[in-house]
Amino acid sequence: MRKSHSRAAMLGILALLAGCDRSPKVEAADAVITLPALAGQPGAAYFRLESRAPGERLLRIETDAATRAELHETMTKGNMAGMAPLASAPFDADGKLDFQPGGRHAMLFGIKPGFAVGAKAKIVFHFEKAPPVTAIAEVRGPGQGHADHAGH
Repeated sequence: MRKSHSRAAMLGILALLAGCDRSPKVEAADAVITLPALAGQPGAAYFRLESRAPGERLLRIETDAATRAELHETMTKGNMAGMAPLASAPFDADGKLDFQPGGRHAMLFGIKPGFAVGAKAKIVFHFEKAPPVTAIAEVRGPGQGHADHAGH
């Protein structure tokens, strides 16, 4: 009898610990990859992330659609617009981080053969505190951007 009580107590403790998971959580949504207009050029990835951990940062992404991904930001200075790489991207104070056309985005180099409009690709997001998160992105054609962000 004593053995079954200790087993029940252990299972109860494990159940409580599972319910008390305090690790930082991040959710990904609206993930889209746009193919380049010209073969051999980089594509782009856009997405929306939300974190429940204050001070979280996106460090990098990986995707099965490309050999390399870099975080970038579009910046305008006077009449000139350009891109600059980002070492990481902090979440806003409200826990949101948007990568969308005309702002932050991920450049995808070496788009792999087989990724065509309508395909699905995996994106893995790596953070400073939270464990990696995987999302499935819709592959769109050049100029199709990330329409899901309109009005958000």
